[in-house]
Amino acid sequence: MQGSSLYTLKMGTQFSWFYDVIAVSVLLICIFMSGKKGFLRGIIAAVGCGLALALSLGISASIAESLYTNTMRSGNIRKIDKIMRSDMLVTKYSAYLESLSYNIRPSDEKLTMLFSTDQNYDEALCNYINNVNGRKLMDDEETLKVVHEGYAVVVSDIVSKNMSKYAAEVAAREVMKDSSGMQELIPMLMEKEDFTPAAKFITDNYTAPAFITIYKLWAFIIIFAASALLTIFIANSMASRDERQSTSSHIIGGFCGAVTGLVIIFTVAVASRLGAVTGSNEMIFFNNDVIDKSLIFKYFYNFASMI
Repeated sequence: MQGSSLYTLKMGTQFSWFYDVIAVSVLLICIFMSGKKGFLRGIIAAVGCGLALALSLGISASIAESLYTNTMRSGNIRKIDKIMRSDMLVTKYSAYLESLSYNIRPSDEKLTMLFSTDQNYDEALCNYINNVNGRKLMDDEETLKVVHEGYAVVVSDIVSKNMSKYAAEVAAREVMKDSSGMQELIPMLMEKEDFTPAAKFITDNYTAPAFITIYKLWAFIIIFAASALLTIFIANSMASRDERQSTSSHIIGGFCGAVTGLVIIFTVAVASRLGAVTGSNEMIFFNNDVIDKSLIFKYFYNFASMI
């Protein structure tokens, strides 16, 4: 699997220039078309695209959250609940500790006792890790980082069973961003029968951002496309009022076209990010590392990644 990903990246980087070609082509076409049509239609198109961009950015998030809550949330809870087991936390955390380069030999029995007790799990795990081999292996800050990475690995592994690689990566990132939620989640994971509360917690706190992002990108693209089409219709309807064009009108129209082109390139970047997200960053073209090799397009893509 790793070899396949490396091959995809190697092949994809050969075509990173394709994104720059698209960006430059879109910009030149917009400048030419807008300059040809003149100032009036050019500025209508530029202002319309700017408003479409603002509208898309402004409401896509709220639409995405509402859609996710009413469509995918319940299904995601069932997916996680379906694969949960009472020994999952101990087994996965023990395997994580064994995989470290510190030669840690954890005891499943002691980990079970640790997770079954109502205490500060960060402190308990730090003490356990630094005493399991009878000597302190690392300083407190590094130990705490290891503890939190273990949480992330466990949650990511659970999510990856029935969800995409992207959802698992986001879940791990969310755990690392704020691991305090594990204090509440761990007792739920140690339950013997009912894992629904744990599944709901993971879904709402760790996987929701991944699916909301996908909905947000789709909402942005659809809202922008609809608004842009309306703008084009309005601009074209101004043809009878803008028949005679002066040189200055064409020049100003060209500048307006540059603005329109930049907005369209950004929208292409949003669509590219959607492709990378839905393809779990493993496709040849829709790949973060491949796009990062581009010279121009990557700046639009980085901005789009903030959505």
